[in-house]
Amino acid sequence: MGLDLKMEVNESGGKTGSEDAPSVPERTYGLEVRLRREWVGYREETGTEVILDFARRRRLTLDEGARTYVDESLYSDVCLRHFELPNREHIRSVLEAGGADSADFEPLMAEHQLAVLDKARGRSLSEPKAPRKNGLRGLLRSVFGPKPGDISVESDQGRTVYATAAGRRLLSYAEEGTEAAPDISRRFAQFMRYRYRGHPLILEQLASARRIPRELRYQALAPFGQPGSDVTLRLVDVAVVPEGDIALEGYRRVVDAGQTLPGGVLERVMLGAVPDSQEVEARRMAEAKQSAEGGRILECVLTLLELNLQTGTSLPELGSVLRDEPDPHVRQLREALGRPGSEEEARAALASLQALRKAAGQRAHVVNTFLAALHRGLGEGAQARELLLQALEVNPFLTGAYKDLGDLYVSDYEMSRAWRCWEAARRIAPGHGLLKDVHAMEEMLAAEHPEYF
Repeated sequence: MGLDLKMEVNESGGKTGSEDAPSVPERTYGLEVRLRREWVGYREETGTEVILDFARRRRLTLDEGARTYVDESLYSDVCLRHFELPNREHIRSVLEAGGADSADFEPLMAEHQLAVLDKARGRSLSEPKAPRKNGLRGLLRSVFGPKPGDISVESDQGRTVYATAAGRRLLSYAEEGTEAAPDISRRFAQFMRYRYRGHPLILEQLASARRIPRELRYQALAPFGQPGSDVTLRLVDVAVVPEGDIALEGYRRVVDAGQTLPGGVLERVMLGAVPDSQEVEARRMAEAKQSAEGGRILECVLTLLELNLQTGTSLPELGSVLRDEPDPHVRQLREALGRPGSEEEARAALASLQALRKAAGQRAHVVNTFLAALHRGLGEGAQARELLLQALEVNPFLTGAYKDLGDLYVSDYEMSRAWRCWEAARRIAPGHGLLKDVHAMEEMLAAEHPEYF
């Protein structure tokens, strides 16, 4: 059986601007939470429900008014937090070097605010404090008892309280609550992890408590007391309900491009039919032959390279052909695609490729993908993105362009956009060799943070 919860949430903390600006008004709202063994759903008063589908490792966002839903990867969320953790440590070191207050960026606080654990630090919880005892037993316990952990655990007036060793409170919850089966209790902790975060060791304790606390309070959820840094959840009502599948009847799937791609391109790839790889190969080979017979050797070569970028098909003899081909434009392309050893060489390669676009004819968009790689290597992400987008406007099924675009979004910490691009690439050519590192990243995230799944 599952549980349906009705909760009242109060959020406070933060300024509207500088330190002298007025505080952000407290926000109180209702929240409905559905806990099932395979999924969790939570719905705020906006009419939007988020469903975390752990069986498929997907996040569904349902718009009740429009009767639509967006289906995205769960990996993007944990990926952002995973890479933000060392970034917070970098910020801390910069603040510390400048003599500024870095307390809100201490590693333990970053773990709490991101809900990811730095395993190398070997974090631990203190055992709950026992009543003080006199005599020899009390003396021995004080001397040889368990050492304090990174996070203290105390019982205070019917509440379990977790705090840093310095006494800064992180999370507390009422010891009274609604009993829950172990699977449902763990799903409640995952809801808290995704929606509100919290230190992983504390959330693990919450997951094993086998109850939904009557009240739960987060503190220090954001640096410098930003809005929503203090959150209190109160349980208003609980209903025991049968287990059930996620119901999407009457809803239409849409794609949230999020300004990632030109209008309609992502929808066409994700919701429409994708070209058959064998048909694409046959068509590209015919086009390459036609270009060669017309004396457009560069266009012929770029057509074959486009085939590889789209389907992963590689012609064994292409490398030797490129090496031996006397056509001056092909030779120019070959030299430009060599690995530049310096910025000066990269700039020269850019100029050379740009000069080739006219000779590339109908395959100028393929040259754009090579130009994008050079711009990316030079740290010019905006130029690289624009060139890849231009290439996708010509060929919306260019797998390599989606892969490179996703990589660019990762470097900008835009993980949701990255996975949209990568999933488009997977839909076109799921076995493409370029996607191996995407699979590897997902495997790493699942191994490093299994609690998210």
